[in-house]
Amino acid sequence: MRWLHEEKGVEPDHLAKRIDSEKRRIQACLNSVPSTSLSERVLQTYWQQLETRIEAGKTPHTSARLALRAAAALLLATDREGQRLPQQGDVDNYLRAVPGQAASVTGFANFLNRQYATTLAPRVDEKRIRKRRKEKLARTMMEMTKFADQGEEWSEQWIVTAMEYFHDKKVSKKSLRHHSIERSRGGLQVSVDGVSYWLPIA
Repeated sequence: MRWLHEEKGVEPDHLAKRIDSEKRRIQACLNSVPSTSLSERVLQTYWQQLETRIEAGKTPHTSARLALRAAAALLLATDREGQRLPQQGDVDNYLRAVPGQAASVTGFANFLNRQYATTLAPRVDEKRIRKRRKEKLARTMMEMTKFADQGEEWSEQWIVTAMEYFHDKKVSKKSLRHHSIERSRGGLQVSVDGVSYWLPIA
């Protein structure tokens, strides 16, 4: 491509290249379920619907590929042999494992409800998600205590993590420049939007 550009003045078509890449990924999704199975037939039909939306300019290739990937993952999680449609319990189990896929799975669930008379309702256990997030934050803080006093970068990360863990308040490192941070009572006093939050120091 570089030679064509330098010698012939040919400019690469980045959009076409990106779409071609997405098409290969889409084909990989379609090939990920067992051939001649119920899952393959369902996924192919779902893809035809997505492809129609792409051609109508309603859905970009990337969004279609993400939707198809989530559908394939759910089908495989339901039955590796591809002989059974997802039931509500399968959807619940899948979203417990990957709650971030709820939006992508919703389109596929709606498709199954329309085409196969299922009654799927993608739902995420918010309480469970918060618990898992809290556990992850706790692990991060435990790891950080092994490397206390590692400079400004460490301190900023500690504040960001501790604010979410102790106060369910999300702040970014960048935003810390606009907040008042003072040492107080053996910890840190962080003021955000006029509210003061106390944090321990590792």
